[in-house]
Amino acid sequence: MTVAHEKIEIERIFEAPVALVWRAWSDPALRERWQNPSSSWTMVFENYDQRSGGTEVCHCGPGDEMTVHFTSHYPEVVPEKRIVFTTVTADNENVASVAATSVEFEETGGKTQMRFVESIAFIDGRENLADRTMGPKASIDKLAEVIEAETAKEPRHAG
Repeated sequence: MTVAHEKIEIERIFEAPVALVWRAWSDPALRERWQNPSSSWTMVFENYDQRSGGTEVCHCGPGDEMTVHFTSHYPEVVPEKRIVFTTVTADNENVASVAATSVEFEETGGKTQMRFVESIAFIDGRENLADRTMGPKASIDKLAEVIEAETAKEPRHAG
């Protein structure tokens, strides 16, 4: 049995206030629009409880075939500041990885900087860093699209 330890770090600045970026992370309807990194995969939340002490269970896979399962625990959620969670990723038979993730938000001048850091233990080569990194990068690109669309819906205030 081997365990490889890796880290993913992604920083992004959104042209939106932190309240909107936070809503995109915490509102299940908005999150479902960006969380799934692939249009050819289906993602289903069995349980959605993104609060301090909460647990989330999610299944995904190509089409209707649910082959990847995520169980996340949220020890700390501070609205508009940070989300800290652990995730066990498994296929239908084995645990593939265990991750500790933090997402931090900071607003400056109406823009929001988001910092995503994930430390992952990959178990027995069932998953790898290159493949794993594609998911968050694609999801965060989709998150930017959702935030842009939601920003366009908000009324403009004359200064």
